[in-house]
Amino acid sequence: MRMPARCAVQRPMQPDRKSKLDRIAPLWIQPLRWMTYISIYCYYRIAYRIRSWGRLPRRRGPSLLVINHQHDIESAVVVATLGISSLSWRYPIFTVSSRRMWEPGFFAHRIAWLRFALRGVNFGWLFSSIGMQPIENELHARALSSLAYTLQFLYGDLPLTTVFREHALKRFAPSFKMLSDVSKSPHLPAAQSKASLSDLNEPYRTEVLAATRAQLDADLAHFETLTRDGATIFLAPEAFYTGDGKMQRLRGILPKLAPLSRIWICGISFDPFVGRRLSMLFRVDAAVDGVPLDIQLKRLRPVTVSALLGTWLHSGPAAFCSGDAVGAVVRQLSDLPSRLFVDPELRGRLEVLVRSALRGLVRLGTLRADGDRFTLTAQRTHPQFPQTSDIIAYQFNFHAETLAGAQFAESQQSA
Repeated sequence: MRMPARCAVQRPMQPDRKSKLDRIAPLWIQPLRWMTYISIYCYYRIAYRIRSWGRLPRRRGPSLLVINHQHDIESAVVVATLGISSLSWRYPIFTVSSRRMWEPGFFAHRIAWLRFALRGVNFGWLFSSIGMQPIENELHARALSSLAYTLQFLYGDLPLTTVFREHALKRFAPSFKMLSDVSKSPHLPAAQSKASLSDLNEPYRTEVLAATRAQLDADLAHFETLTRDGATIFLAPEAFYTGDGKMQRLRGILPKLAPLSRIWICGISFDPFVGRRLSMLFRVDAAVDGVPLDIQLKRLRPVTVSALLGTWLHSGPAAFCSGDAVGAVVRQLSDLPSRLFVDPELRGRLEVLVRSALRGLVRLGTLRADGDRFTLTAQRTHPQFPQTSDIIAYQFNFHAETLAGAQFAESQQSA
């Protein structure tokens, strides 16, 4: 997908429209925002291993910060880290977040032990005040709880048999009778069953679809206004996590906001085989003109030992010793295009990291150890990547696209 990295003429912030940002990020909320940034920053560096390179300028005007999308911790980690490092004290980095977060029970689905207290609580006001902004990103299907919330808002409480078609009712828990049942604590896990708008009876289907489209149009207009007013918008234009390591098409709101903004890119890698804490690495840089953004993201992201080891294991021997794995990683490092950025720790402690990654694969059950000999098994899942069926293939695909990004850049330079 090609699009300009920055427009030729920057639109200045309009003084009479600055009040839009002031309403969304008033001065009184700044202590809460900074407390949130610092709390998130500290929490994720305890729960995960986070490393980053690059930062945003403090004064940057209308901007987009575009990332590749793999995991649900990315937005919190990147926004908190860059918000603190760039000293953006007055206005937050606004995130394009799913409108589901502005519905009751969002945290109840994620914090099971507090489900009884959070099932009917809507934290949308808090998300908005710290810079998160909603967009409707599920136009055709969403969780039953979300559809029920929309239907209740439009029509009040109704029997499910009135709203849903007969074939759809068979997929729901037998205890569900009314729309309001889906928000009750014992039913919350079942309420995450996916339902399509085509599962609704008329006139509900047509009217919910019309309301959804109207909401999307309003959300798009809101983000365009924020951008014109000088905001920085954080965006994951793939919309959904990759399940196989391959980047998805960049879409959604990106084409509308790109001509209004200077674009910054954030290339993200994960190192899932090393250590007991998941490692996230990311780099930030200004986008350049004339190169597709997906290519720039692929080239920017750090090369990890998991990517190199996963690439070798994907097509390597079924049985090997640790020395074979170390040698394979050394050879791949020597063959990498010069434009790629390698995790500095991998350069300095290669053998240590390879052996750590092998131990991590043994813990996952992907490798079976017999002394210094290892055998590849059929177990390929990883608990931190539940949508991925083969974490070895994931790393292979991810690294292949990283190489392709560097090769594209080198071919353009030589041309």
